[in-house]
Amino acid sequence: MTALDDVRLAVTDEITEASEILSSFIEEAARRTVEEVGFGYELTLEAPNTYPVLREAFDRSLATGAPLPISSENSEAVIYAQPSVNGALRFWHDVNHVRRGLTFELVDELELSLWHLSQLEADGHERGSLVWWLLHADLTGQAYVQAFASRFPLDQRRFVSGCVTAGFDHGLLDELRTGGTS
Repeated sequence: MTALDDVRLAVTDEITEASEILSSFIEEAARRTVEEVGFGYELTLEAPNTYPVLREAFDRSLATGAPLPISSENSEAVIYAQPSVNGALRFWHDVNHVRRGLTFELVDELELSLWHLSQLEADGHERGSLVWWLLHADLTGQAYVQAFASRFPLDQRRFVSGCVTAGFDHGLLDELRTGGTS
């Protein structure tokens, strides 16, 4: 094994550890959200994909206690410890779209990503920590990719890993130029 291989392995281990910490934080945030709103979620391909439809589904869940439909799409290659954490994040995210009156417009997505990061900071994860950068790359980076390319990152794991290892701007540029296939 070369010195470069040792560095790559160490970085991979650091990302894995940070991913596990972030995953625990997200699962706890989703659990607290379930307690606060009185309903859970179910992963489905038939989830709301516009703000008005999400608002209706949220109101229905609030009134009936029925689970909120959350998208199960694109949860295979995630940065989180398990794909199920991506569903927990989407639930926490979608509920707070409605609770904060933030639509799916990109400015609102950016505001919501900053709110999520503030919650992470309030939980003791410093701005600029690897845990913070993972969530920043996922949520804020996703908004940037959507703004530039009108799509989501093609491979969340590769995109987020690129943002935290090469730097946010370089990871973003790589995703935009190559679609994450280089």
